Amino acid sequence: MKALNLIANGNEQTRIKDYLQNNVSDTLADKINNGVEITKDGKQLINKKDLDGFMSYACDEAKKQASAGARYAYIDDDTVFGWAIHYFEEASIIGKLFNLDGSEYVVKPKVTPTKANNKPASKPMVSKRAQHSIFDLFNTTPKEEKQTEDFIDKTTGEVFTPPPVQDSCVEVIQKIFGNLLEVKI
Repeated sequence: MKALNLIANGNEQTRIKDYLQNNVSDTLADKINNGVEITKDGKQLINKKDLDGFMSYACDEAKKQASAGARYAYIDDDTVFGWAIHYFEEASIIGKLFNLDGSEYVVKPKVTPTKANNKPASKPMVSKRAQHSIFDLFNTTPKEEKQTEDFIDKTTGEVFTPPPVQDSCVEVIQKIFGNLLEVKI
């Protein structure tokens, strides 16, 4: 089996890398190590995925499961490992793009003219519910401070206090990865 050229930042990414190292085929290892050639914007590019991109993908997948009308979201290790295989295997998921010469591909934003809008900007909606979900942490700014509820670790029964509000979604996933949590939504 080939060694994977993935850089793991933290224990959570190391666990994902170790799982992939022990479970991917040589074909998938080649995709991970060398990327996959794709066509985008009429150009031939190399699509390379990394563990930071996977952590963002896993965060989005966790949000989807929680918003499926369930009152609680449980994300176990096997599910996350399955997401990892899917992330690196699926051609439609875009990671970092590189030109064929190895330089990073930069997408130039398209500028479209906009009409002047005389309507005043609307204020963001503020939830009036007393119970906060873990996903409320992701919609805050670093300057904002608010109290959050504690969560219960279902494997140990210990109370888990979410990380500070300014943590990113990826950091929150990294801090709770591996624990089966009951999160009231």
